[in-house]
Amino acid sequence: MSSPGTRMRPAHAFMQHLRGYKPRPIGGQKHTCSRDDKASTVPSPPPPTLPQSPQNPANDNDQPELQGDQFEDLLDPIQLFVDIADLETPSDPLIWSNDVALIDNHAEDIVEHQLNSVPESFSEDHSERLGGSLGLHHILGPSLDLLGIPDELKFIMQYHICEVVPKLCVDNLSPQNPYRDYILPLANEVPSLLYASAALAACHFNVRLSTNQFEREFFRFKGKAMKRLQEDLYSQTRAKHPGTLATILMLCLCDLCHGGNSDFQSHFQGAKRLIELRQERTISCFVEQYLAWLDVMAAASHSRPTVFSSEEINTILGESQDRWGFDTIPCPSDQFQIICEIVTLYKSQLDPDNPSIQTLNQVQDIKQRLLRRPTHCDKGPNWLHMTEAYRFAIILYLLRLFSRDIDEFELYWLVSSVLYHARATPPASGWSDQLLWPLFHAGLELKDARRQEWVRERARCMQSSGRFGNVQSALVYLRVLGRDSDQ
Repeated sequence: MSSPGTRMRPAHAFMQHLRGYKPRPIGGQKHTCSRDDKASTVPSPPPPTLPQSPQNPANDNDQPELQGDQFEDLLDPIQLFVDIADLETPSDPLIWSNDVALIDNHAEDIVEHQLNSVPESFSEDHSERLGGSLGLHHILGPSLDLLGIPDELKFIMQYHICEVVPKLCVDNLSPQNPYRDYILPLANEVPSLLYASAALAACHFNVRLSTNQFEREFFRFKGKAMKRLQEDLYSQTRAKHPGTLATILMLCLCDLCHGGNSDFQSHFQGAKRLIELRQERTISCFVEQYLAWLDVMAAASHSRPTVFSSEEINTILGESQDRWGFDTIPCPSDQFQIICEIVTLYKSQLDPDNPSIQTLNQVQDIKQRLLRRPTHCDKGPNWLHMTEAYRFAIILYLLRLFSRDIDEFELYWLVSSVLYHARATPPASGWSDQLLWPLFHAGLELKDARRQEWVRERARCMQSSGRFGNVQSALVYLRVLGRDSDQ
């Protein structure tokens, strides 16, 4: 990992540092509660009669592009993914293993269709059915080239636009959505991004309906995205394309949606190397911001340090002007900076269980700064309650990290404040769906069964509404913790 301020390495060194980047699909159970999806502004595709994709679709056109002499100074990108998982869907997805060989002779079954694929696709009937009721051109809109989409992707990308894209913004009805206005146009130019978006949609569909109907498509589309990402890394020009960095973001969201364990660190390390290579930002640093947000929040729950340094995160925040996360990140930038400060402080301790007096003074200073921060009420009451829930949850997180003895009355006040603001957000809404992190940390301190059950029920509603499988992991942990506290 290069330190901030170091001179950028040449291309071959950049490729060597990307050697460990190996996004891997993770299998796991998913549990959702049924819910009436009346909140959606666009009718959902009819799920009951979904046919399965062909087992052995034929296509002879999906061959890697021949690389010319202009790439002779770069490593073979296959070496960048030497430990990549075999992407064939297992017969039982619940025992999916990541420790299998590199894509081998079976890969032809996984990466069969190129952008000019033959129209032998499971999605053709669904494209016609959904397009007939809503207008296919209206659904896809000007941001996605209809003629450039393979037939196998037409249905799933319609679903991506109608159902997934709104859920990626805090306000599901926001007229400004960077995934629709920025990411999808890039997918016209970068096939790896198109297939990563399709993989996210397939996984989202499964979580939403608690089904495995699109499980095979999820792994197949994700495999195609990673294969094309490898090809993009042959060329510095293609590696510098913003769509290549956006592909890594979409792969992170795929793992987040799929739930279970995932090696996000490899994603973040690969993204950091690409950012260093590009030396320019995506629009208002949107992609860089979201990757940094995911990196810090993942490190906050694990022993590993952040991949992005504090200096790099501050630079990203400073270059984003007034568009922090395009309203896709629920935590305001001032609160996010404090989370970064807390994580950095904790991981710099030689003995975290016995913090020094100086460290405890810093903790009190951070706590007071959080309490003194002005409220974020400029976007309406829902944003206010969501950001206030984060404020009190951050204090809970801070005190749990550094204080062995927490005042009982203060603890009760902090937990009650998180629950109050969470209850004030409408359930099955974008604001409520973004409160998993605050509710998780409040739930760790709950003792009475009634409030524990409310947190679990709200989490189940989040999974049904937001359709991201990571909620299930939090539910399992809280359920086990609740049983332990009862004993």
